Amino acid sequence: MPKKKKTTSQAARRRVLSVLARMRRRGESLSEAARLERTTPRTVRKLIGKQFRRSASGRYSATSGDTLRREINVLGVDGYVPVTVRSSKQAQLASEHLIAVGRFLRTGDTEWLRPFIAKRASSVELLTNPDRLEILGDAGFKLDSLYRQQRSGN
Repeated sequence: MPKKKKTTSQAARRRVLSVLARMRRRGESLSEAARLERTTPRTVRKLIGKQFRRSASGRYSATSGDTLRREINVLGVDGYVPVTVRSSKQAQLASEHLIAVGRFLRTGDTEWLRPFIAKRASSVELLTNPDRLEILGDAGFKLDSLYRQQRSGN
């Protein structure tokens, strides 16, 4: 009888991806990043072990990029569009875009949006129109919704 494959909770997967991001961004060790994200190094290695290199001394370091699937929201012309990206570079682009939009809304400086003109995350063109962004900002649009929330029971 074949073994049943255990399913990974979305929360655990999100924590593991956060560990990987911390290691890349801040240079933290695997154990330190895992502790700060409230998971274990064993869980991280089990779920995304191929994204690490192990040195001769036994220390793990994160690879510079990956091709892990991420379900995210990209800020397009009509608001958030749910997409699935298959690289850390695409997810980083969408994240940096949201940060730039937040800075634009706080300062009114369109220079923050310039690097994202005509850029796409997956198949969605990133929103850089200042007038449209101000309308969304005035409507109380949330800018903290990069990762899609999974409904329970789905």
